[in-house]
Amino acid sequence: MLASLCVAACNTVAPNRLSLADTAQLRFTGIEVRTAGAAINWTAAEDDYLRRRNLSLTDPALVRTPEAQGHIRDLAARRLKAALERALASRPEGARPARLVVTLVKADMPSAAQRIIVGGHPTIRANIEVIDARTGAVLTSYSGDQGMQVAGQGVLGVVVDGALTAGGMDDQFDRAANDFARRFKNWLAAGV
Repeated sequence: MLASLCVAACNTVAPNRLSLADTAQLRFTGIEVRTAGAAINWTAAEDDYLRRRNLSLTDPALVRTPEAQGHIRDLAARRLKAALERALASRPEGARPARLVVTLVKADMPSAAQRIIVGGHPTIRANIEVIDARTGAVLTSYSGDQGMQVAGQGVLGVVVDGALTAGGMDDQFDRAANDFARRFKNWLAAGV
């Protein structure tokens, strides 16, 4: 766990190129999340896909199909977009329309077995371009950061984490996505 936190602390985030006044004037009119090329390790999403189609949970080839991969990428895009929308909803809106183009680089949601045997924490790494909605020009870019949240380690940790999730706590993906979205919102606010 300490190694994961150290790696997360070493992330170098590109600075906001917008001035304080320009950042304050942004009003986000849309968020597009691109997932092509992203490394996605998300066993829970794979299992969900297989259950919905009444397919075997024990045949790993079934989640390597284009349909399965598309389902998982679409789910990741929708959930990351929702996290960003929630985080930015409380931000004061300016007058300059802008949109976000988010490119998911990596989503790693370690399975219960992995967390029991070797450990691991849910992480999301993505890059965001802030685009002027009128001209299409890139105003600034957010890159080099990731969202990460702890998840239960070992048998007891996995059981407790599962119980908390079943009781209404966000699942691994949402925890990591919410952390990433919060970091982005704070990065924007640092320029305000």
